[in-house]
Amino acid sequence: MKITENQIAAACQIGKRVFSGEIKASEGTLILSTQYGLNKASASDFINDYKYLLQGKVFHRAMSARAMRYFMERILNDHGQEGLSNAVKALRAHIEYWENHYKTNARSMRSVADDFEELCQIPKTTSDIEQAFAAAVDNSIRGTRHERLQRLAKSILKPATITVQSTVFIRNPDVVAETLFRASGKCEECKTDAPFFRSKDGSPYLEVHHRIQLAHGGEDSVYNTVALCPNCHRRLHYGT
Repeated sequence: MKITENQIAAACQIGKRVFSGEIKASEGTLILSTQYGLNKASASDFINDYKYLLQGKVFHRAMSARAMRYFMERILNDHGQEGLSNAVKALRAHIEYWENHYKTNARSMRSVADDFEELCQIPKTTSDIEQAFAAAVDNSIRGTRHERLQRLAKSILKPATITVQSTVFIRNPDVVAETLFRASGKCEECKTDAPFFRSKDGSPYLEVHHRIQLAHGGEDSVYNTVALCPNCHRRLHYGT
């Protein structure tokens, strides 16, 4: 039986509680089996994998790439770049073990490791992070909407943060791309056409604004964003 998104999220949360010493592994296994319908072997594997990821140690029991991506996102959000670095190290070791033992190619899992290893290597300046995010938005826009919506359906709504000279939110480029797609070249506040076109690609210039700011606990979601002309954007930030 396919493990559901709800079961994956519960397994990750229980793994965190066991790792922190809040509950015992046996208690976590019982919760996942009785309350969330996971068989005890799978529940125990999830809990152990979470521990090994944070310890940076090889683990042998596999989970799906979908589940691993969720675990890595939560580890980044809950434990920062140090925790993520350990998790990537453990995942690389797991992939090497898995491929050697089963004589196969773990392509989907390698893709997860590659994606999160890039986050471990994010430059330490605010300017570099802003440039990297702008490039990620461009990549999302150039991709297909179907792929973008698939990623959005699985994305975490509370963005992770990293510490540079100041703290910045690692925003989801798909949220920006989908909001711009929805606006279709018109400011969603004053309903007029974008004031000009971007020199790099000729697309209408609009800026994506969070209705509830991320710093105030807002979600990084399509539903919490609006595409604005620069005038309306500045007005919402600084106007009366």
